[in-house]
Amino acid sequence: MDMRHLRYFIAVAEELHFTRAARKLHIAQPPMSRQIRELEEELGVSLLNRSRRKVELTDAGQVFLIKARQVLRAAESAVLETQRAERGETGKLAVGFFEQTAYTLLPPILRAFHQRFPEVDVQLRWFPVIGQVSALEQGEVDIAFVRPVSDLSAVSKQLLLTEVFVVAVPSSHPFAGRDAVSIEECSEERIINYTQHLAPDYHTAIMRACALAGFVPKRPLDVGQVYTALGLVSAGVGIAFAPASVQRVHFDGLLYKPLHGRPLESVTYLAWLQSAPSILLKAFVDIAMQVMEETTARREGYQPEATRFLALHDTGAGCQ
Repeated sequence: MDMRHLRYFIAVAEELHFTRAARKLHIAQPPMSRQIRELEEELGVSLLNRSRRKVELTDAGQVFLIKARQVLRAAESAVLETQRAERGETGKLAVGFFEQTAYTLLPPILRAFHQRFPEVDVQLRWFPVIGQVSALEQGEVDIAFVRPVSDLSAVSKQLLLTEVFVVAVPSSHPFAGRDAVSIEECSEERIINYTQHLAPDYHTAIMRACALAGFVPKRPLDVGQVYTALGLVSAGVGIAFAPASVQRVHFDGLLYKPLHGRPLESVTYLAWLQSAPSILLKAFVDIAMQVMEETTARREGYQPEATRFLALHDTGAGCQ
């Protein structure tokens, strides 16, 4: 028995006429009649009552018609689902993210990806920024947002975003009326920095920038997350340097000011381990890059230079 037997039988059962059924399937009637007889012999039952005047389904034929239709629908569904999987339209993709990306890069990328692949199960898994590469290596995620806080030589990566820092200040601060602030002018301020063991890239960059400006931060306060730093700034505890993309986050009593002079920069990649990336993984990277390029194009028309996304290009292995 094969699919051809089922299709022939269903056509005859629906038409209750061999000639019309053969015409419907664009085949000659004798071969079709022979195939149905072979099917009945294999099953050991009569599916059709034949006479010169009419063709009728037997009781067994009525049952087999229901099952034959189910089998054909299942087979067609299997073909379609397989083809969709090949095109990357179904399946699962585990994405690692860290706190800052949850309210900056991740939302627009996820929206665009879901619009293109609504049937794909995107499994989001949070890890601290220092844990993203480890999550990739242990197979916990397929792709992850990463910053260069650990060795990235073992992963393939796509540069997603390079952006400058801005300074977050309380709205009551003397800096609130300024168009821009230099790091040198922050020498007397309490600077809220980021814990070295959780965000070593940010911690080191800020400490180095202060040193180059000729001072060591007074009464420094280290926190684990950018969002925490912004909350403390809004409470008047101090000032904080943060990547420009966080400006979409609004706090009462907090203002963002561009930094002029020596820039502080933040770099974010998408990284993965697969030597031959899946269609879904490639699509996620491509869509992420497209979203970033569109965001840059929209913003460059009216945002000050310090808040622009500064670079979008491939410095890693890419998706080749």
